[in-house]
Amino acid sequence: MKNDKAKKVTTREFMMKLIYQVDINKEGMESLEGMIESFLEDNLEYIQARYQELRLQYSNNPNIKLDSLTLEDIVDKEYMKKISSYLKDNSEEVDGLIDKYAKNWSVSRMPRVDISILRLSLCEMLCLEDIPKRVSVNEAVELAKIYCDDKAPKFINGILGSVIDEIGE
Repeated sequence: MKNDKAKKVTTREFMMKLIYQVDINKEGMESLEGMIESFLEDNLEYIQARYQELRLQYSNNPNIKLDSLTLEDIVDKEYMKKISSYLKDNSEEVDGLIDKYAKNWSVSRMPRVDISILRLSLCEMLCLEDIPKRVSVNEAVELAKIYCDDKAPKFINGILGSVIDEIGE
């Protein structure tokens, strides 16, 4: 996910939504990786629309061509597979970090969208060395601004900042 910001943001958003779906349906994080393809196919229309919206937002070219894009142009499946695999193998560690730094909250009591954003960002910070940890935090806060209540961005930023203090930049 090197240069296309719209692809990065689209992939992150829909990975968060997949984590959320698995959590809400109580399917267990071990099923996450096997659900990527069907999730992407089932949500293709929404994924394309979001990507196009973001691409236009980030582009200086009003005549940008968006009609012949494939799913591979829009979403980074490798990123999704890495996050899924890490979360499958390390969900207890990830949730343990959330519990450790969420003052007066536990994973079981937090809003599920907040948890999904935190899990995604923590997986990025713990297993994807090519993404700076502060970028993961900033992207998590941006997701929280879109999908959560007004207090969530600050809450998520605080938890993730504490994790960075523990594990280092």
